Amino acid sequence: MTSTPSKPTRDLLFPELSDSIEARIAWFRHMQENEPVRFRPEYNLWEVFRYEDVNHVLKNPGTFSVTNKTHLGLPFSFGRADIPEHKFLRGFVARFFVPGTVEARAPEYTAMVDSLLAPARVSGRMEVLGELCYPLMERAVAEMFGLRITGEGRFREWSDQMFGQLIGVRSPDHADVVGLFTEQLEERKRAPGDDLMSALLAARGQDGRLAEEKIVHMCLDLATAGNAPLSLMLAYAFVRFCRDPQLYQELRRDPSLIPGAIEEILRFDFSWFNLWRTARHDTVLGGHEIKADQYVVVWDSSANFDEEYFPQPDRFDIRRSPNPHLTFGQGMYICLGLPLVRVLGRIVLERFVTTFADIRFDAEQPLRSLDRMKDYLVSLGVVLTPSETP
Repeated sequence: MTSTPSKPTRDLLFPELSDSIEARIAWFRHMQENEPVRFRPEYNLWEVFRYEDVNHVLKNPGTFSVTNKTHLGLPFSFGRADIPEHKFLRGFVARFFVPGTVEARAPEYTAMVDSLLAPARVSGRMEVLGELCYPLMERAVAEMFGLRITGEGRFREWSDQMFGQLIGVRSPDHADVVGLFTEQLEERKRAPGDDLMSALLAARGQDGRLAEEKIVHMCLDLATAGNAPLSLMLAYAFVRFCRDPQLYQELRRDPSLIPGAIEEILRFDFSWFNLWRTARHDTVLGGHEIKADQYVVVWDSSANFDEEYFPQPDRFDIRRSPNPHLTFGQGMYICLGLPLVRVLGRIVLERFVTTFADIRFDAEQPLRSLDRMKDYLVSLGVVLTPSETP
């Protein structure tokens, strides 16, 4: 009698990841060399570890579908929409997230960052996630969508909830934020503004296939699920600065190194990421026959340490070039918010290294992370020395 494979969840793969980055890199290398494509019969699931194979899966959604992945309980996600719907809906919003459009808002973002850093110049202390990262994203998103977000901490709660669903450590619960977006969509009907939600309503007037419910769900996905990666990237940067003061001073002396530092943090410190697909039909990958409807998990974090593409991959190098990491995907499903992460992240770090002469851990506010996900930081207190010149 053949047993039925149990339905996999994302967190089933996390136990193999050590808390030590050195151990993770060693495991990735071992899998790349010995079992680059591994079958897990108990879950009817394949894992993929080499850069070339990971890149192939991500760039071929016609073979490896995003739609039949494990259910995340999300009302909508661009990362789960099948090819025709994804192209159709992405066309309405992509122009808001292209690098040029995001960069045009740099003066506004700079003013936001400076206002959030001002209290720390006086106090010499900051909890960077709660006092900088999430408040910045709340302001940026409110401006982009024309939202009024009332209640302290609500936006962070929504962002953590949505991203937690994406990585499999939280259960579905998004009625509150859906209600807010639905209510404010009705307001946009009566009084359109210069914001993304109003633009989507105007587009609906031209193309009736864009349902109002879909507008709400698209805004929900764009406004919340993409914010945690920026906050995590910045938190990882600040942890590095505290542990490596020389790195911080290097960026202070030459802020032009900041974009490269961001890319290397995305490659190196997001060492727990994987992306899920489902085979649409029988296919062959790395010499292995994958059957239709089997799950395919690509370890983009492992691909980021493949020495064929990253010389000395275990070395953190802010001058690494090229740096073709796959942290936020590849191909048509690459993360829509990646330009926002890069531009906002650059502005935050540029203003930070200008504003503060040094940074160190605050013993009174120790680093904290989720119990079920040690890499997901929730609190980081730092002590700061303001620079002599504001």
